[in-house]
Amino acid sequence: MRLHDLFADILDPPKPFLSQQVTECVFLLSSRQQEAAGLMNQFRTVLDQTPLSQMGEIYAGTFGPEAICYPYVGYHLFGDGSQRRMFLAGLEEQYQIYHFSAADEVPDHLGIMLRFLATIGDEEEKEEMTFLYVLPAMKRMLRGFVDRRTPYKGVLQALSLVLREEQETQSDQIPEGREVPKFPYSR
Repeated sequence: MRLHDLFADILDPPKPFLSQQVTECVFLLSSRQQEAAGLMNQFRTVLDQTPLSQMGEIYAGTFGPEAICYPYVGYHLFGDGSQRRMFLAGLEEQYQIYHFSAADEVPDHLGIMLRFLATIGDEEEKEEMTFLYVLPAMKRMLRGFVDRRTPYKGVLQALSLVLREEQETQSDQIPEGREVPKFPYSR
């Protein structure tokens, strides 16, 4: 799904083509999720008024090691102990099944997980990963923004809206009584 890829790119450290990616994201959202489009449009306004180097500083202040929001899904769900390590191992295993590489990034980085979701065709697996792991972690990430200002808060809010909308759309298509199987990432 193109939106997952765009959000993954937007949640990477800023690059020269970030403005075009945000513009495309706003365009795609405008026909399906007006609130998310509005949030991304606000981000685009900040981006248009801020030099790329300063956006890099804002990004680092938002997602860096000592920042407002640590962008690692497993960290928010399991802390930094053995459960997270099992989660990471499970993610790596799933990535290998689909011939997906996290490259040099930790597999539970939100952007990497979004890229993975954009590449797999198994809707059930996408749904499980999104709603058992990504959305709960994002909820915790957004709690870290209370009383803190950063334009990336709106990006995460927009992404959360999109993922929740996808959940509602998928729920409408799921037969009543279907059980959600155990997802292999947390063994």
